[in-house]
Amino acid sequence: MQMKKLILKTALITFGITIILMVSLFGILSFCAPSAMMKLFDSLGLENISGDYAYQEYQHTKVLDYLARSFEIAASNKKDDVAESRFEELYGEDGSERRSEFGEYCVSQNGKALPDKVPAYDYRAYVCGLAACVRYRSAVTDTEKEAVYAFAVSETPSDLPAESPVIALIVEAAESNDRAYCSYLFESLDREGKFDKESENYLNIKNLLSEYKENASDE
Repeated sequence: MQMKKLILKTALITFGITIILMVSLFGILSFCAPSAMMKLFDSLGLENISGDYAYQEYQHTKVLDYLARSFEIAASNKKDDVAESRFEELYGEDGSERRSEFGEYCVSQNGKALPDKVPAYDYRAYVCGLAACVRYRSAVTDTEKEAVYAFAVSETPSDLPAESPVIALIVEAAESNDRAYCSYLFESLDREGKFDKESENYLNIKNLLSEYKENASDE
């Protein structure tokens, strides 16, 4: 009986030490090698945790790849407060060194494939499109929503490509069934002098918005 108790006690102590070592190793890796943890959780399909480790790795290394990745994951999973904070850090202030770094980084990413995209795309338009959607979802007042539109226009080329912040914003508003904002977008595009109003994309989005504008006026 005493021998059995000794064996059981030894086994429990060994198990306890193993758990402590595993927790310690997890903590060490989290602190010293967040990029490894990022890849681990990504492989497990735990995107949000992977994104948080990407941001932690950025804080260690200041490599924009990790900051951009952390923003993309937060935005795609609608963690809007986190996404907005990380986008501001990525985008930088107008005229700042970070804004220049952001532009250079975006050029370096053009043409690289994303899991759900074809290889050829404009990375800056993609990221700013995500940011426009984040800011729209976070906006409360009409003034804030107008600022989102102004941001989207500022980051959209005049030929209005399909992968652009303006179209991303319009799709987000339409999917949210925000008829009042869609009506505002319709009227704003009418007044906008930046875009080619004869282009196919422009005509398509105006047709989409017109349906919401008509419904908004009936309410």
